[in-house]
Amino acid sequence: MESIKIEIRDLVDIDSIAEEYNISKKELISFHNRNCALHELLPESLPKYISSIYIPVEKYTQWKEKQLPASRIDRPGISEKLTYGVLINQKSSELQISYLIDIHRFAEHKASVYRQKLEVNNHDVEFMVEKLMETAGEALYPIHLSLDRKGKPDAIENGEDIQARWKETFRPKIKQYYEGEVTDGLISQIDHFYDTIKNGLGSLQRNIFYPVFFLPVYDSYPDHEKKERLDFYFPSFGETVSYDAVFSLQKTFTEKGRMLVRIKGEQYYEEISLDEDKGKIDLVYQLDKETRNIFSVTGSLSTFYDNQEVKIDIEIYRQEAYI
Repeated sequence: MESIKIEIRDLVDIDSIAEEYNISKKELISFHNRNCALHELLPESLPKYISSIYIPVEKYTQWKEKQLPASRIDRPGISEKLTYGVLINQKSSELQISYLIDIHRFAEHKASVYRQKLEVNNHDVEFMVEKLMETAGEALYPIHLSLDRKGKPDAIENGEDIQARWKETFRPKIKQYYEGEVTDGLISQIDHFYDTIKNGLGSLQRNIFYPVFFLPVYDSYPDHEKKERLDFYFPSFGETVSYDAVFSLQKTFTEKGRMLVRIKGEQYYEEISLDEDKGKIDLVYQLDKETRNIFSVTGSLSTFYDNQEVKIDIEIYRQEAYI
């Protein structure tokens, strides 16, 4: 069997080398000793004077194919239409929201978003307030975004069109079917949302999907890591929570050939308090090897409010077709 000689840069043991190249320890030692010079013979443990080791070319080729070519993820560069299933579970309020969403990515680093049918707690929207909010939300779509170099939205490009849809179509429809103080109060809040939609992305960030899906994963990862402070809005108590997060880029492709980024961190407080409970962020992103589009996002965000943990579980999966 053909061999290749690999350099050992760091002090490691023979077990970790065997695991990395998917070969048993016994087989690795035997193969190396059959191919090396006399002074390079290996005992059961890896001596410090060994600076290289022989492994089968086949094992090296398989290992090489799994390695990321660089410690960065470039933005997708081609136009593509993608469909995702979205599931958001707000555990503190026992509220589960699910819907399908279409993302049209364009080569010039723009994206359009179209939301499909919304369900609450695995049922069609039934209650008056939920129906009203669903109808009001339909005015937002499609929404056209420009994206920065890290894949985050930096502008809403059709803000005036969204405002016109709300004022001319959806607001009159709601006023026609819903009346009362509750309705007037909700419409007033929604009016403010659409009045400010073209002035920035702040209102859009209140929908947890957008800051999660468009997180800045397209970036360089020195030593396969980077740190960023991230903000997420918690609708159950109406406040934004910040996290000091570490982005870790896995050095190898997954078994299914995807790039994997794990984001973990703790809640950031401006004032240090030793007895303050800290929320956590724990998200896993898988991206397609060739297109670098997101395949899935799974994980959770948590914080504490009135001494109670508030947690949001998130699942976003690529759908090959509508069910």
